[in-house]
Amino acid sequence: MKLILVYLKLTAIVLWAALCTPLAYGAESEVVDTGRVNAQLISTHDDVAPGQELYVALRTLMDPKWHTYWLNPGDSGEPVSIQWDLPEELSAGDIVWPMPDAIPTGPLTNYGFENEVFFPVKFKVSDTAKPGDVLPVKADVFYLVCEEVCIPEQTDLTLNLVVGSPVLDSSWNDIINVALDMAPQPGLAKGGVFEQDGQAVFRFIDLPAGDFSNAYFFPEDGGMIEHAAPQKAVVTDKGLQLQTKAGFEWNKGQPKLNRGVLAYNVNGARTGIWVDLDMGSAPDVGAEVEEPASSDTDNSPNTGTAETNSLSIPQIGFWGAIIGALLGGLILNIMPCVFPIVSLKALSIAKSGSGDMAVIRRDAWAYTVGVLLSFLALAGLIIALRTGGTQVGWAFHMQKPVFVGFLALLLFIISLNLLGVFEISGNFQSVGQNLTLKSGKTGSFFTGVLAVIVATPCMAPFMAGAVGYAFTQPASTSLTIFFMLGLGFALPYLLIAYIPAISRALPKPGDWMVRFKEFLAFPMFGAVIWLIWVLAQQAGAKGLLQILSVMLAIGFAIWLLKQRSATGKLLAGIVMIGALATLFMIHPQSVSQPVSTQSWSSEKVQALRADGKAVFVDFTASWCVPCQLNDRAVLKQEDILQAFANNNTEFLIADWTNYDPVIGRELEKYGRAGVPLYLLFPPLKADGSNVDVIPEILPQILTKTMVLEALQGINE
Repeated sequence: MKLILVYLKLTAIVLWAALCTPLAYGAESEVVDTGRVNAQLISTHDDVAPGQELYVALRTLMDPKWHTYWLNPGDSGEPVSIQWDLPEELSAGDIVWPMPDAIPTGPLTNYGFENEVFFPVKFKVSDTAKPGDVLPVKADVFYLVCEEVCIPEQTDLTLNLVVGSPVLDSSWNDIINVALDMAPQPGLAKGGVFEQDGQAVFRFIDLPAGDFSNAYFFPEDGGMIEHAAPQKAVVTDKGLQLQTKAGFEWNKGQPKLNRGVLAYNVNGARTGIWVDLDMGSAPDVGAEVEEPASSDTDNSPNTGTAETNSLSIPQIGFWGAIIGALLGGLILNIMPCVFPIVSLKALSIAKSGSGDMAVIRRDAWAYTVGVLLSFLALAGLIIALRTGGTQVGWAFHMQKPVFVGFLALLLFIISLNLLGVFEISGNFQSVGQNLTLKSGKTGSFFTGVLAVIVATPCMAPFMAGAVGYAFTQPASTSLTIFFMLGLGFALPYLLIAYIPAISRALPKPGDWMVRFKEFLAFPMFGAVIWLIWVLAQQAGAKGLLQILSVMLAIGFAIWLLKQRSATGKLLAGIVMIGALATLFMIHPQSVSQPVSTQSWSSEKVQALRADGKAVFVDFTASWCVPCQLNDRAVLKQEDILQAFANNNTEFLIADWTNYDPVIGRELEKYGRAGVPLYLLFPPLKADGSNVDVIPEILPQILTKTMVLEALQGINE
């Protein structure tokens, strides 16, 4: 009972951290939910040096279908605004504006952002800053967030920079640099604009390499053009001409506005450059000004990008998530990764099959409480980490080689015990064997805990949508969904406890139980082999050698303990300490992909599509059991591989075996919090009109027929 109380306290701490506003760690602010947006300040550096430059960024994560606004908001709206309150040792530059999207709203077109967006700002630390100083960066942030209605939201954010030796922030430095790379860059292109017959005519020369057939111009200020009007692009050997309807500023004479972002494609990915314009004149690009386009011409701007912010994935809704979680938890009991552990529970129930319903119900509820608290603790930890800015998802702990090694070692020890290789007496028995192998409240409770830990690499049908939805909702909603997932997982044992007909059908205790217990060691050993294979994918040959050495040492320590001498116990303790030290020295390393596969990146997807190929993306992980079953039964079969070739479809692998925040964000983009995820993109059309098309999302459990039909239909 003491161990259960300790577990309850730890679970309560994790849930409190998830439900309450988390503290900031490193150079990042707390995350503030202003209503429709979660806002946070992040930095490239935790510690800074006098005279150093760095970037601080505003990170915003909007509710689905809501958007904020660019520097020029278009036909309506207000741009995101940051007012800084800084100590004299710090100075800030302007916002590095991200690439905007054109967002149609009825007859209007706005320029803005959806989903997750970063607004970097360059900072400079004064030479007068002293080591040890703490420099508070305070921001008063305002944004107008709109869907069908618009809501002004505001918050105050603060992060602290410590003066000393410069230390990069491992969580945010790469992300901010990616945001800077994706933002429109200062360009060397030259351009001008003039008005003729109500048309604004833009001409550009000295353009960079790229595809300008679907170019689009975002003016820095409103009034130069009608934002909702289509823009017609004409590419010549001299340059580019864009023509659209002139804005109201031309009615007052020549506008003073003279800058904007020219958007175009490079290898199928959307990018942009800032261009300064000559007003009232433009270079000759060898194209004639056309008559104004009719109002019914369908030539709306295509501003999609490979990293588009406007992707809209249908959400299943609260009740859909509740039902999906309950069904997913129920089905999780029969997934291969869970079988060895639920078999232990089956053995426990069989031991209690004497007809004493009170005992059966007590153990069933102890198991259920262990399951529910474990699901809630895991969900609370994920929520707390994600709220703090760490891109983790379902089964994130399986991305840690040390945890995978520990789990393999634990199942190895349990397997030896099931076979009767050792029986530890005294206090060790009550702390060890009783946790999962003996009947009673404590054994049932920790069997539930272990079952949840082992179940996480499996993503049962109905779970993916429910878990993905849960992590887009407030913490209270997320925890409710995970509670239902745990309830579904424990439901079979509650039914046994409360339906007498089922309990009476259980076999009576007898000698068969000894053989059944010994038999259970073999599926447990199978789970150990699978975990060792996962570890080898994560940590390579060195990690494989380390875990096998740890198992050898633990086996030797068990043998020493069986000698029942003081010296043997002392040596066993020393060997165990050395084994655990070796276990914690296992670290991930890059393991090469086979030559026949290609690693995923969003840029590679767009480049292949631009070459006229369809693209199938397999989001997978070595520890994901459904992923491996789909690979062996379907995706890696010779006839399926040949079908990919016959249908001009490239196969890309997004491997999430080890932690990768880029893959984590991509999963979140499609409403998922874990793998597997299978996406099928069509080839890019000649006019680029489907550059930001939502790919076909295949089910988590694949069949050959399903994949073949999808491949045949993608090029039709």
